[in-house]
Amino acid sequence: MTRDARGQLWLVAATLAWAVLAMLSPPLVWLVFPLFFGFLHVLPLWAATLGVTVLTCVSAAAASWHAGGPSAPLVLGPVLLAAAATLLWTRRFRGSRPRSRAQGRPARRTGA
Repeated sequence: MTRDARGQLWLVAATLAWAVLAMLSPPLVWLVFPLFFGFLHVLPLWAATLGVTVLTCVSAAAASWHAGGPSAPLVLGPVLLAAAATLLWTRRFRGSRPRSRAQGRPARRTGA
């Protein structure tokens, strides 16, 4: 099994575990934040963005379901967390190369 396949298998297992936990207890809905980074690490950016978007919708729906209806914080919370995670991830890896070159250091490899 390749490293990519193991990562994707882990991502599926972690996502399913999170979905079960999110349905069982309202506070566990917010465990989606580290899962965003898992998606961004394992998948290509376009697929990770799609996955983060789906997770955001599911977490907002689960939080609203537990609360008995949607509210601004329950919808905006996951949206802002997803945006923050995606921006942090893309800024970290896309911005590291020019900064490294400007400082006279070789850039680190960020993946395949």
